[in-house]
Amino acid sequence: MKARQTIPKQWLIINGEIDERTFARLAELPRGAGVLILCKLRPADRRRFRWIAASRQLALVHETAGTAARVHNLRELTRARLRGARLILISPIYATRSHPDWQPLGRMRVATLARLAGCEAIALGGMDERRFGRVRKLGFIGWAGISSWLREGPRT
Repeated sequence: MKARQTIPKQWLIINGEIDERTFARLAELPRGAGVLILCKLRPADRRRFRWIAASRQLALVHETAGTAARVHNLRELTRARLRGARLILISPIYATRSHPDWQPLGRMRVATLARLAGCEAIALGGMDERRFGRVRKLGFIGWAGISSWLREGPRT
């Protein structure tokens, strides 16, 4: 992600095996959405990601020290800020299917982490468009999901 690039409001998290369904979901994302890649990509998959991203105007970001970080507590937030992350994903906001054993952080803790982020904060964990509307005021500029994008039917 470039320093002057507009931060997308909706993000898909790619975490795990890449298959045809993954590429289909990429092609269905709204124009201008973001994709945070947490796994290693094979060269052929990397080329295909770039091609779809260019055609759909998607922002592709790999989770690295200076770009993006997922945080679950104040210690991880401090570490992410010291490493220069420009995009902070705070998780879990709600109970989530991808990590059913994780407890949601709670509204006050989420608001505190979002305000302390000092950069763009993205809500992660059980998020969708409707739920984002409830937490937007806590200091978030957008939302991200892993399993929320796997639902069948029209996107909102």
